[in-house]
Amino acid sequence: MPLSRRDILRVNHMRSMMNKKNIWKLFYLFNWAVIAFFWFKSSGYLFSEGPSSMLIAFGRLAGFVGAYMILLQFFLMGRMPWLEGVFGLDVLSRVHQANGKWGIVFLILHGPLLSLGYSGVSGVSVWAQFLDFIQNYDDVFEALIGLILFLVVVVTSLYIVRSRVRYEAWYAVHLIAYLAVFFSFGHQIEVGSSLTESSVFYLYWVGLYAVVFASHIVFRFIRPTYFFMRHRFEVVRVVRESPTAVSVYMTGQDLLRFPVKPGQFMIFRFFAKGFWWQAHPFSLSKVPHGNELRITVKELGDFTERIKDLPVGTKVFIDGPYGVFTDLFGVSSKVLFVAGGIGITPIRSLMEEMLAKGKNVVLLYGNKTANDIVFKGELDELSQRYGSRILYVVSDDPAYGGEKGRIDEEKVRRLVPDYCDREVYVCGPVPMMDSVIALVKKLGVDPVRIHYEKFSF
Repeated sequence: MPLSRRDILRVNHMRSMMNKKNIWKLFYLFNWAVIAFFWFKSSGYLFSEGPSSMLIAFGRLAGFVGAYMILLQFFLMGRMPWLEGVFGLDVLSRVHQANGKWGIVFLILHGPLLSLGYSGVSGVSVWAQFLDFIQNYDDVFEALIGLILFLVVVVTSLYIVRSRVRYEAWYAVHLIAYLAVFFSFGHQIEVGSSLTESSVFYLYWVGLYAVVFASHIVFRFIRPTYFFMRHRFEVVRVVRESPTAVSVYMTGQDLLRFPVKPGQFMIFRFFAKGFWWQAHPFSLSKVPHGNELRITVKELGDFTERIKDLPVGTKVFIDGPYGVFTDLFGVSSKVLFVAGGIGITPIRSLMEEMLAKGKNVVLLYGNKTANDIVFKGELDELSQRYGSRILYVVSDDPAYGGEKGRIDEEKVRRLVPDYCDREVYVCGPVPMMDSVIALVKKLGVDPVRIHYEKFSF
């Protein structure tokens, strides 16, 4: 069947996004090439002067590589729409985590390699050479403080992630990274040989920092503040959806001009007692119709368990929208949604949007018990109105009379036999998502047709 005009536009959009991805990748590689060129221009001669000089060359390179990777940390999480809208904030977050670990490794290598190299050239001990750097070179001591602060950020972040400490603790620790950059930047421009020997590279390096931190200020602070002042978001009611989930309805001014799409998420800060100092990401759980926004929250911890007590009239600061879990990348007119637990929230809004566009939709919705099913009345109403198929799967409820167990290969083959013809959207707990994604790939679904975001940041 030939593609409709709408689907042709969507295919063209996907091609455009691929082109944008390639442009960003080329920009990334171009920066590496610039760094390598100017490093070799200033230090390449050292490779012909013996092992100690080679260590100096590699020490300089480690410093530049580490500094660039740390700068990338801020760039990746600067929430720039032109970058986040192409890759998705969750993908950028995972790259951010890996990049940060390697960046700190190169920064750690920088000092020892230079100390070993220069001690070999000058004939003094490594420790004496290290102390000479600290005492007699501009901004080296400050750079050491910066390195220690970066180590504090990395080590503390790893502990926070593994110990499931609150998001606010993670955020507070990451603020130290700004201080670490402050301490280390002077060392880069005062002592870095490639920078001091080339005014072109000096201006280029300073320009990179200026662009990254200017975008940080604009998109992490100014943009959400502008939306807050323009739309004046506030809570209008809180509704219980299930024994463990509640919905928060918000209104505001001129919401038709708020650029949010079904499936996207935002980071919410509620200006009420006990809430204002915390910010958390939630997905839209209903298509925005210009007068209301709705998020639905599962009560899992201290913050989420108190959401039900939010006072009506509470002002809401919204950072976003973010995410590429939308209808923009789906080409087929047939869709399979696979949701687990509260992962139904972005799928609920996406499903309504796609059904209204005339798409053939099937939903597999897994939960532990029948009581855990969120939006059952709304989903059943959508099914009746548009003729979609909704299949509830319950794993730990012996009294349940419908599909039991987990969403596995047998169920997909039996309940959705045309799965290979469908776009597949998956959302739920990360282990469930990994299992379903691996399953549909095994069953032959083209990876390009599989859409998900893990929200791991």
